[in-house]
Amino acid sequence: MGHVRRFTTALVLAGMVGSGMMLGSARLEAKGKGGGGGNGNDLICSALLAIINYQYTSPTIKQYVTTLYLGYGCDPSLIN
Repeated sequence: MGHVRRFTTALVLAGMVGSGMMLGSARLEAKGKGGGGGNGNDLICSALLAIINYQYTSPTIKQYVTTLYLGYGCDPSLIN
């Protein structure tokens, strides 16, 4: 039963990462080059940070998401 729970958690978190990346990309495309406003990575960084700081995230997923988080140039000092 524990394996099913961990697998389900992994699927949910992978879905959150994918959704955050799709929303962030769509938002950047909609803004265009001269759209102004804030940094487009803010949405992606906050979604990834939520996954990293979630207490039930498996170490494998946490490592993968942390790599993505740092790859997007997010602030590493916010990671708990």
